[in-house]
Amino acid sequence: MSEPADSPQEELKYGQALEELDQILTAIEEDRFDLDELAEQVDRAAKLIRLCRTRIDATELQIRSIIEELDDE
Repeated sequence: MSEPADSPQEELKYGQALEELDQILTAIEEDRFDLDELAEQVDRAAKLIRLCRTRIDATELQIRSIIEELDDE
């Protein structure tokens, strides 16, 4: 797994965030983290989930705007 950055808000793309999240979840399911590391990874996963939700919401708004423009034509 790649070294996580301090904040997922850097230039991380949606697909990259999902990939990192998947890696964290797999490692948790396979008990690859010790207790101290587990809390850090769960926190990182929460940040990645927030990032993905933000990107999904922004994309949804953009698509709605495009559709409204088309309807107005």
